[in-house]
Amino acid sequence: MKLLAIKNIEIEGLGNFKKSFERRGVEITEINAFNGEEAREEDFDILLILGGPMGVYEEDKYPFLSYEKELIKKFYSSGKKVLGVCLGAQLIASAFGAKVYKGKWGKEIGWDFIYPQDQLEVIYQSEIEVFHWHGDTFDLPEGAVRMASSVKYRNQAFRIGNQVVGLQFHLEVTQEDVEKWIEAYREELKEEGIDTGIVRGTEEKWKRLELYCDVFVNYFLKL
Repeated sequence: MKLLAIKNIEIEGLGNFKKSFERRGVEITEINAFNGEEAREEDFDILLILGGPMGVYEEDKYPFLSYEKELIKKFYSSGKKVLGVCLGAQLIASAFGAKVYKGKWGKEIGWDFIYPQDQLEVIYQSEIEVFHWHGDTFDLPEGAVRMASSVKYRNQAFRIGNQVVGLQFHLEVTQEDVEKWIEAYREELKEEGIDTGIVRGTEEKWKRLELYCDVFVNYFLKL
């Protein structure tokens, strides 16, 4: 099984996903959409779109976002699996006709709980603490099923049939990743008044997040 992973910025990569997918025999190819790299849908079985600081509605500034939305549609129409994380989830929502916009309750940055619904209740039987870093949210696409909510925003995860899953939060992020994010997005943290120590979390949180990621990948591949 072959997976195409699309990066929208250098510092937001596969993280925990790489180990979890490869452990299950999935061959991964990464491309940097922000450098204009493209790939053919025909060569892959799974599409994974990662995060980034840009907005779905900034296609004029970031034309590769339009390419990614078309790729989502191609994978879906071919009966293949699609997974989107943060910006990736927003791109899926937009590709299926839903609105993506600034969240009126402010940004979610750092560690907070999500409350599983639908099939996620099977793999996470109660709330789990995950990592967030986003300011935008989205409406559910027509026909989509909500899979998780947070206190601030109802739409934290959704699926479309058994092919497509969007996760607004991050299961894939690692401690090493977050150090890069803190440095790159330092001004954003200052503007939001967020302490970097809180964002860094604890060893226990990171170990649990890696486990949550692995459990999710197992679920996703069996959809």
